[in-house]
Amino acid sequence: MRIYFSAALPCVLRAGGAPAGFLNGNKLFADADRILAEFLPADGDLLPLSFVTGEEFFRRPPACCDVYRCGCYNVVHAARFSSRRSGFDAKTQIRCGNLQATVFECGGPFLCVQNAEGFEVYPLPQGEYTLGETHVGGALFLHAYCEKSGYFVLADEGCRRVLRERIRRREEGETLLLERALPDIAGHTVRDRYELRGGELVRTEREVFPREGFDPASLPETLFPFAFFEELAAGGDPAPFLSPALGEQAEKLSAYLGDFCGVCVPEEVFYRVYGKINAVGLIYARAENSFDVKFFRTQTQDGKISNILPADE
Repeated sequence: MRIYFSAALPCVLRAGGAPAGFLNGNKLFADADRILAEFLPADGDLLPLSFVTGEEFFRRPPACCDVYRCGCYNVVHAARFSSRRSGFDAKTQIRCGNLQATVFECGGPFLCVQNAEGFEVYPLPQGEYTLGETHVGGALFLHAYCEKSGYFVLADEGCRRVLRERIRRREEGETLLLERALPDIAGHTVRDRYELRGGELVRTEREVFPREGFDPASLPETLFPFAFFEELAAGGDPAPFLSPALGEQAEKLSAYLGDFCGVCVPEEVFYRVYGKINAVGLIYARAENSFDVKFFRTQTQDGKISNILPADE
């Protein structure tokens, strides 16, 4: 089985005890069912990561990495490195209502939310955070926000983390509006509106629209199916991509394709197995850091998608 390795930060990869190369936005691979993988960060303030891949590893990966099982290959992404610095370092703290919140460093950034009954601790991506109050429909929530990355976390008065998104803009009042930009071909903007119902924050509305001037018909043939599947993943309107016959069955696409959360390009070994087909990988979340990838291809008629098939058919 081929395993591709990538990392969130520049680092040296050692595979099976031997240097395999430098990771800096690229991927390296090894052909093995079971192998020792070591990630040595270029930043000396970070600790290395190491683990042995294998069937159990891909079923229950450690929290430091994200894994993708793709059928004819697997992908391991070293996503979260810990600092060498030990000890507790409080960065910022706030009290609002019955809640107290602290952002602290302890091998990495964390958010601690506590009330009179207890506390909860949530890991955060690297960044500098501010804390504040958010009011929705008369209820009080606490938020942590990183301006550089847009990472936004919302906790309720029971210390529960109820939302976490990378956002571009937010509005609060009777409802909560979160706007985020997607890094996809169409440059989608997604606006989600939440209301307080029965003490729970519930999404009641979603608007999805592409960047101004985007026209699927102007896309190269190779990109067209990727943009189509990204439209579905974003919750947008697939009608401009579909032939009239398939457009009449658009409501069945969700049941046919399942609940996928993203789109990816197949790695090189995929084409050795399936040949030169313009397949698209659909990413399905199994757990917070564990994903399955299934590959689909499309057939077109008059520049529109007329059929969607698994890549192996």
